[in-house]
Amino acid sequence: MSPRDFQSAPADRRLWSLTEAMCDGSIAPDQLETLESLLRESEEARLFYSAYMDVHGRLLWRFRSGAETELHAAGGQTDAAADSTIGGRDSTFPDSDALEPGVTEIFQSPASRSNYIPYYSQSQSPGIFYVGGPVFSYMVASVFMCFLLLGFWAYKLPSDRGSSIASNENSRGLTAFGEDSPHDRPAPVFVGRITGMAGVKWSDDPDYLPPIGVNVRLGRQYKLKSGLMEITYKTGAKVILEGPCAYKVDSRTGGYLQQGKLTARVEKNDELGIRSKELEDKSDIHHSTFINHYLFSVTTPTAVVTDLGTEFGVEVDRDGNTASRVFEGTVRVEVVNGGSKQDVVLHEGDAARVFSDKPAALKRLATDEAAGEMPSFVRRLAPPPTPKPIDLLDIVAGGNGLGNKRECGIDPSTGMEDSMFQIEYRENSRRFIPVAWNEIIDGVFMPDCRNGSVQIDSIGHKFGGFPETDGRQFGSIWSRAADVGQVREKITRSWVYSMVNGAQFMPERRGLLVFYANTGITFDLGALRKIHSNIWPARFQAVAGLADGEHSNPEDFGQVDLWVLVDGQLKFKREKLRVSDGVVKLDIELATSDHFLTLAVSDGGNGIGLDCVVFGDPVLEAASTENRKEGQLSK
Repeated sequence: MSPRDFQSAPADRRLWSLTEAMCDGSIAPDQLETLESLLRESEEARLFYSAYMDVHGRLLWRFRSGAETELHAAGGQTDAAADSTIGGRDSTFPDSDALEPGVTEIFQSPASRSNYIPYYSQSQSPGIFYVGGPVFSYMVASVFMCFLLLGFWAYKLPSDRGSSIASNENSRGLTAFGEDSPHDRPAPVFVGRITGMAGVKWSDDPDYLPPIGVNVRLGRQYKLKSGLMEITYKTGAKVILEGPCAYKVDSRTGGYLQQGKLTARVEKNDELGIRSKELEDKSDIHHSTFINHYLFSVTTPTAVVTDLGTEFGVEVDRDGNTASRVFEGTVRVEVVNGGSKQDVVLHEGDAARVFSDKPAALKRLATDEAAGEMPSFVRRLAPPPTPKPIDLLDIVAGGNGLGNKRECGIDPSTGMEDSMFQIEYRENSRRFIPVAWNEIIDGVFMPDCRNGSVQIDSIGHKFGGFPETDGRQFGSIWSRAADVGQVREKITRSWVYSMVNGAQFMPERRGLLVFYANTGITFDLGALRKIHSNIWPARFQAVAGLADGEHSNPEDFGQVDLWVLVDGQLKFKREKLRVSDGVVKLDIELATSDHFLTLAVSDGGNGIGLDCVVFGDPVLEAASTENRKEGQLSK
């Protein structure tokens, strides 16, 4: 827009008054809406508004730079003289050469200024953003309130809160009013991390602030209303707090349990083993600085429980009584009772309780039955996963029970490995024969008591309940796969692959353990536990019966007697079993002390003909060692 256009435009005088009101801060909301409408509708109005604001801004710049003083000192100067002072080259305003052409002419045109540019006297209101203006006042008040709130927050903030928020563990946090400088405060010491939480609800105590972050600071207290929380110390010790609980981390190797329950687990290592042995050997050494420095300990209002390796539980009830139970390893329980000396060393499965007799201000130690019923303890945030079943077909085929080996077997008369199912009679010496090539299979034998009791395992267990048989054996003890399409094309004469009813014995499609009558096999459960130290066999399960064949008359099939024994003790017997009897489901519970599992089949008194026995999907259902121990000790 040219200077001439600027002087004559716009036709709507409202734009002048609205723009002037905008500049002096007196514009009303409805006027502001009208101004915005005019600017949206007219490009000429927008050009005028831009030029007006530019001139206004430059005049304010000069006015704040001291031009006001010069104008009042001039007194009777004419408007033109005043204008020349404002716009001349001796002023602090930029040279007109530096301005845009249109704006330069506006500044240099007295007519335009006298007609349209209002004179800003000292009494005029400055812009809305001037010092002293309403917006500026609100800004100052807002900043002041922010600093005030920040001060209150810093005063309330605990020393570890700032260190938790900081990304650097060495951060010293914030300093509250009246405290020493952060640089004079020692850096927080972190002794571990929170490694797990399950359903945690923090205490309702109004003075307790829950932690932020996972770092565990020395001196930090944890108050749980409910749920579980696991702390892992840098030493490797793990503590599971069970709400309601109040626990304070008071050292690098332990804490103070004010109330509630915890379970502590300390991994074995050489240093702790040496220190633990020293502690047990020296009866005069008790809870001291030496012990705390090396061994994990839990202090309660009535006792000190020092771990000598590796897992124990502690509970402090509402009366201050302390109960301790050892799941693994050894702990020492020492009574906190002034100068008197009471302590006891507990081993796996042992328990003790320290009673607080408040009227007498004395404490007493009780063990075994005198300690009363022990509380239950949570030893894992989540139960260990259930191990996969131990596959007996894999073991018979030469595996370790966790694989899927099939199509291999054992000679029932010699204990040697059979790589193919043998369609022939076997000569048996009627004695127990070890299976040396397979460490999980103890041996094989013939279940025939013609000459008295029969030895059924390598440590001499005998059983005298087997009937007399015809003394013959046939084929192999065989691990047959569920899918035998390709194998069947090669071997069509064997009943192992020609049976019609095989599918009913393997609902889980694992396969079939098959052999003829007058055969027995013993599995070594003890050897299995040594190979798989983290699992133990809990149950023997299978679907048993007699196989049919490509015969039209089911009466042509034989009959058998089926036996299951554990360490020489009869667990299951089924006599005169025939094809028409269908399936027999076996589910035998195994104890942790059981060593041998024996399967045996005799000919039912009518010879070995067509006595084709099947154990479908034979497995040992397994449980983890941790689950077993927790079930025994946490009750």
